[in-house]
Amino acid sequence: MVPANQTPESHLLATAAAATTNALAEASTAETRAMLADIGIGLTKAQALAAPKIFQLTHRIGEREVVKLLVIILRAFVDSLRVKEKPDAADLIALADDLARTYTHDSIKDIILALKEARMSGHNFYTALDISTLYKLIADYFEQKARFLENRHLDQKATGASTQAADVQLLGDAAPRMLENVAQQIPDDHPNAEGLRQKLTI
Repeated sequence: MVPANQTPESHLLATAAAATTNALAEASTAETRAMLADIGIGLTKAQALAAPKIFQLTHRIGEREVVKLLVIILRAFVDSLRVKEKPDAADLIALADDLARTYTHDSIKDIILALKEARMSGHNFYTALDISTLYKLIADYFEQKARFLENRHLDQKATGASTQAADVQLLGDAAPRMLENVAQQIPDDHPNAEGLRQKLTI
């Protein structure tokens, strides 16, 4: 049970710090699975994108601790599946290390979301789950994330372009009136009043 004054994320960090990598890779506990489920509640790609990146965590807590966090996540996912053949501890440690090196500019929450989406998608693992299948599930998530980011960028670009076009149109509509107002403010006794007024007409 997560203490009331502690977030699931900080409790997960404490769990990782309190055990060896090998012990974490051997088996998950109901408590760690519950913490990960809590972190995954309502988790979106946008939230995962805003979370601290793996390289930032590596600088803050160290590479070994990041790998341990990933081992906890992978072990909990593997244990949540009812398949006979599962990756062993060494496989999970190797995969966690590979993920920490490959997805440095993504977040731990991305990995949690990738595995949550894989579980919820109805993917059939039949009777076995190997490391290559697990890696492919995560890689597929990051391909979808790249498309999500590209579409978001294009939407922002289109919104910006349409806003800019509207601003230009508004300026185009307002400019003649503004120039006419300026022209009317030129005193009649100005030596070049007529010439200035002509220059201010469009």
